[in-house]
Amino acid sequence: MKYIIGSGWWCSTEKDTREKLYGDEIIRGPAFHKEWYNAITKFTSPERIYIVDSNSPVVPDLEGSINFVSLNENGGHSTSLKGKYSGWMRSVLHSMSYAQNCDCDYYVYVEQDVLLFGDGIIEHCIKHMSKPYAFGKCNDFNNPLQQSFFIIKKEAIDKFLARIYLIDFDDSQISPEKKFALATSPFFNFVPKFLFVASKNKFLKRLFWRLQNKVCTLLGRYDYLPIGYGRDRPINMQDDFFYFQHASQSELSQYLKIK
Repeated sequence: MKYIIGSGWWCSTEKDTREKLYGDEIIRGPAFHKEWYNAITKFTSPERIYIVDSNSPVVPDLEGSINFVSLNENGGHSTSLKGKYSGWMRSVLHSMSYAQNCDCDYYVYVEQDVLLFGDGIIEHCIKHMSKPYAFGKCNDFNNPLQQSFFIIKKEAIDKFLARIYLIDFDDSQISPEKKFALATSPFFNFVPKFLFVASKNKFLKRLFWRLQNKVCTLLGRYDYLPIGYGRDRPINMQDDFFYFQHASQSELSQYLKIK
């Protein structure tokens, strides 16, 4: 079983001005990359690691045989977008295309602030897949899925990418989570995509948000990873396998003790 691990990279010396920030400040710095890489090398066995940098002013100390590619601009966050795709989405599209042109069976995305735990965690997840896509289950947030750690079978990449590109709306209009769910749907060609555009009116956006996500969940054809947690809390660090992002200082300290 061969797989490529893809990820993204953004780091800046300037203060992050987004309204909501999750996790300790350390996860947004270059030093955290070492913990990310250590978890990858300890618990997984990828053919290649491919990181797409969004023209960051600060790059990590690269270890091992990481393929590190820099774009010439930062696409930004879906809430402060530059172009059609956010920096995160660009890292997925680019690294997934790389995997499609490699000798592998699966593409695996592990976001830059995610820590994995458990020997053979990716193999464990693949063993439980009955569909070509496996995403995180979202319990604490109103999204159809989580995208910080996910797996796609290589034979499904072409169709998945083609459908993502066919969605005319940018990442601020239709969230990447909804785009992913729709791209897995056998009804993709028949679903009017404008129905999933976020309203600019705050009241209407809140009113339709849950409904849009529910419909995306019903339309999608994907597995949920057989492990927690991503952004969900609490984390049971006694589990044989788990992953998490947005780590607090206490969560990070606890993880490093058991790892």
